[in-house]
Amino acid sequence: MVSILAEKLHEYPQQDVIDGTGGGADSILDECLNANDGVLQLQHRYAGRTFCSPGKRLRLDAKSYYPDYMNGTGLDELWMGCTVPIVTGVIDTRTNKAPFREGESHVLTPSGQFISLQDLIAANPEAVMGEKVTAFAKSLFGTPTWPIVSKKFDNLNPIPHHLHWSKWEVYDINSYDNPGVSPSHYHTTAMGLYPFVTKDEFLACMKRWGEGEYNGVRHLSPHVMMQIDNGFVMPNGVLHSPTDLCTHELHVTMDEHFLAEDLTLDGRIGAADAFYACREEDYPKDRHEDWEYLVAKFDFEANRDPDFVQKNRRPAITAEEFAGDGVDAKWIVYDDFLGDQKASILRLTVEPGGKTHLCPESPTLFHTNGGSGRVGKLKVRYHQNMILGEIYPEIGFITQAALANGGVEIENTGLEPLVLTFDFPQNAHSKTPGAGVSN
Repeated sequence: MVSILAEKLHEYPQQDVIDGTGGGADSILDECLNANDGVLQLQHRYAGRTFCSPGKRLRLDAKSYYPDYMNGTGLDELWMGCTVPIVTGVIDTRTNKAPFREGESHVLTPSGQFISLQDLIAANPEAVMGEKVTAFAKSLFGTPTWPIVSKKFDNLNPIPHHLHWSKWEVYDINSYDNPGVSPSHYHTTAMGLYPFVTKDEFLACMKRWGEGEYNGVRHLSPHVMMQIDNGFVMPNGVLHSPTDLCTHELHVTMDEHFLAEDLTLDGRIGAADAFYACREEDYPKDRHEDWEYLVAKFDFEANRDPDFVQKNRRPAITAEEFAGDGVDAKWIVYDDFLGDQKASILRLTVEPGGKTHLCPESPTLFHTNGGSGRVGKLKVRYHQNMILGEIYPEIGFITQAALANGGVEIENTGLEPLVLTFDFPQNAHSKTPGAGVSN
């Protein structure tokens, strides 16, 4: 008998959530794998940040952006493939606790229930992720887990200037998530520090936290106009304030940050909020608001690199290995950074009536950017005006079980191009995509 949890996912109050830790997860995994030729259907998981306002480009119905149980906080993030708790500061007024399993990825079972992706991974890591990814995850986290998070963050204003001590990120700012945005837009991302900024100037800026109208940290950073449909990589330790465009992002499986400015267009940020999501191992609590410690820890060489943009931009390149009639594929994020393959993003377009075969070396998460069709047996379709609580087939996970059976066929069954974006984890490819391509 499958055990059902008492708590529900905050977006889906009607769906039962299976307790995959209570036994039986292996048989449920078999049912899910058999249903769609090894392709799992993942659910949209939404989150809000108390210090951000939604840009309303996540394609939700207008009423769904501000759920009445979130005390005025709006939904500005879509999480996919996340297997760890996230840190938003939001309290669900129905429970007076953080939303249950906020942001964590769940799979739709053939019986219409939900089970966490992590529970299915734990039941049979090699069937879901394969030997290579399983071994890598164990080396990094000590346990089998999907080693990368995919998400979309969508804010009305640029988010606070911040950095991650341990978490690198890669960006795909695309036209599908930002319809109508001109190539000559002026949506910019602040990143790093100008080369002429001194340690004393940066320290003085941080010491002004909460002392006046604005500490001014963003005035010390160059602002870069992001190119639509190209990628960018952001090493950990570098200040950044991502643009107010909707951004598809991948990062290592964790959710930690330090906020470096005390005022944004969305309001003031208290000192406690600045350090709220820092892990103790990265930034000890007894050092919070110790600005000299911050400056001593800060990587000035990386932040003042005059070639930072040139090194980290990723203009989209053709993925020749997926060429075919009615098929177009581009690597959006590729090559190495920080010394190895951190992540990669592939965008595949199949014209109406077209088919192609996909059998990568690694399992991969995908989401739908346009059109309708199937991936294996999983039918997918791009939606607008989605209503919170409803289930939409847009996000999937191609498991090792599918790859072991020769991969999946992808077919466009609609009248518009089927556009799919695939997110690959660390070290997914024996030959790094785009290796040797000059940025």
